[in-house]
Amino acid sequence: MDQMFEIAAGIDVHRDTVVVTVRRRRERTDELETKTFETFRDDLVEMTSWLGSKGVQVVGLESTGVYWRPVIRAIKERLPSVQTWVLNPNHIKQMPGRKSDVTDSQWISRLVLYGHVSPSFLPSADLCELRELTRHRTKVVADRTRYKNRIIKSLESNGVKLASVCSDVFGETGRAILDALVKGEDMTPARIAECARGSLRDKVDLLSRAVRDTLVPSTATVLRQMLLRFDSLDDDIRDLDAQILSLLAPYTEQVPRLCEVPGVDSVAAASILAETGPDLLSFPTARHLASWAGLSPGSNESAGKAKPAPTRKGNKYLRTILVQCVQSAKKTKGTFWQRRYRQLVRLGPKKAAVALARRLLHTIYALLRFRQSYKDPDLTPPPPHRLSRIVNNLATRIEALGFKVTIEARQTVS
Repeated sequence: MDQMFEIAAGIDVHRDTVVVTVRRRRERTDELETKTFETFRDDLVEMTSWLGSKGVQVVGLESTGVYWRPVIRAIKERLPSVQTWVLNPNHIKQMPGRKSDVTDSQWISRLVLYGHVSPSFLPSADLCELRELTRHRTKVVADRTRYKNRIIKSLESNGVKLASVCSDVFGETGRAILDALVKGEDMTPARIAECARGSLRDKVDLLSRAVRDTLVPSTATVLRQMLLRFDSLDDDIRDLDAQILSLLAPYTEQVPRLCEVPGVDSVAAASILAETGPDLLSFPTARHLASWAGLSPGSNESAGKAKPAPTRKGNKYLRTILVQCVQSAKKTKGTFWQRRYRQLVRLGPKKAAVALARRLLHTIYALLRFRQSYKDPDLTPPPPHRLSRIVNNLATRIEALGFKVTIEARQTVS
């Protein structure tokens, strides 16, 4: 960072208090002033008034849990001209042996004043609202999946083999049978035939064998309650989807462009936009974005030997949604994503998914940053240095088979 300031503030944030140090640049020794405020709203307003009276130009603070959010909100509301930097705690570690809240705030103010750290991406108020909904939706979907697994486990432990016959236990047929079971109905072949839908109408005999065991009253009670929770979570997800789609109105250009990518739908596009922003101006290159998302390969080399290293920590919500998009994209026939996954799956399905998620994020970066239309990566010509390498490798392989190779550029007709 080559940006420097004359007056900067560093804030050490805790649940109940914030320690604020204002540092003014001097020739020999910087001028410091430190005060402690409580994190109640009125104290945060007093803190912003004090910062404004000192002429602070930039404020830096660590991203400590969620405690930093009310502090940032107060500063942005009352001091809109002051730059606010949310800093990665790994970049501003204090030297051991002399650590306290006051020294932490002084250290942060020094790093910010002299431009030794870079600010993290801080979304706008609209994106924060969208991000809160998409992140909550991720957790609600995980809760619904958890209830699905618990219901299937309860059925299996009681000898009901519905999952062995139905590809989706919670489809129309499976759900009708579940509702009849918890009501204590006699599951005769005729009753099962009434519940069967679609191709399962031809498997009435197999369904009868799967639900031959009856449920004891305690199991029926547990299943009834879990199904109610499951239905409630389904309703919550539908409500969240409607609110998320309503917040996508300002992004009518970005959402359709993202939805062109295989595996990405409108909800996934909303999650991506909420985490990265619509223009990606905070990320100089696609590699910076991949590193921020925690999708870059780890590095652990010693004595000239590379050792296994996991990917670095990053934005877990963005990483999760990208991996989910890859899981859908790999099933699309005749696309780059399916072919590339089959090439990488020898490394393991998880490593292949992460590698493809990184490639998908690079594609998204090009779509949003440079406003490009989506093209299948296989149909996009590689850069000149890669093109020559590909041509030379193919020529070498053909010559190894006993053929003579002559390479000429194809002439284009104008």
